[in-house]
Amino acid sequence: MQTKYPYNIRAVIIALALMTLACGLFVHVTPTAVPTQAPIQLPTTIAPPVILPTSPPEPTVQNTSVPSPTAEVTATEATSPLMADVKDYYQKGYLPFENGQMHDLEDFSKKTSTINAFDFAATRQQSQDFALWADIELKSIGLTTYPNYTGCGFAYRVQNNSDGYTAILANDAVRMGACGSGLRLCTLFGTTYGTGLVDTPNQTKAQFSLAVNKDHAWVLVNGLLVGKYSLYTTKLMGMGDLYYAVASNINAGYATSCKITNVHLWESEP
Repeated sequence: MQTKYPYNIRAVIIALALMTLACGLFVHVTPTAVPTQAPIQLPTTIAPPVILPTSPPEPTVQNTSVPSPTAEVTATEATSPLMADVKDYYQKGYLPFENGQMHDLEDFSKKTSTINAFDFAATRQQSQDFALWADIELKSIGLTTYPNYTGCGFAYRVQNNSDGYTAILANDAVRMGACGSGLRLCTLFGTTYGTGLVDTPNQTKAQFSLAVNKDHAWVLVNGLLVGKYSLYTTKLMGMGDLYYAVASNINAGYATSCKITNVHLWESEP
């Protein structure tokens, strides 16, 4: 004979389970393993924020000091006011090239008269196409009527045979000539522009400027164009020596003493 249990046995089992929990017993359930990964490293310090400037930074100051000038630079600086004349002469056709070299020449003084028509002193410079500037102070004795005239100036493009040109400042005119026979016999040129006349009293300083370009020459006195002169086209065209020149002739009753100072020569070059 089978024993029959009441149907509420399931309720009894549930009650027992609840009592077990009440007594502090519990079932430990192991969680499902999670894949491991490197821990995220947080910075221990935070960099300060970058502050952008509200205005451009100050420029770096460069050293603009110029080294001590050499003798050549010093000479160039000393003659720099003449460079405006060089540019002006080039633009007017007095010079073939704007480029070139500037030379400072020594002063010249001739206090004693001579029995010769001309007396020359070397500048130790050569010239072909050029401009020069000088202060001339002369003292002439006697009239300066052509062909007997006295004055101070220059001889240029002088060749080995002593042929060359002269440009002489007298009291009343500029005498431009071509000379031969050791620069003793000179033929004077008339002007192709201007009168060639001046007024330079004795013992007064006159600013004298001579520019030569191929077969033409120009003379300015105290900044004013005195005359343009036509030179030879078949000779005396090349490089030659440059001289100081004094024109005087005691035998004819003429004499000159002169001082030539502050002399600058610009040799025009391509």
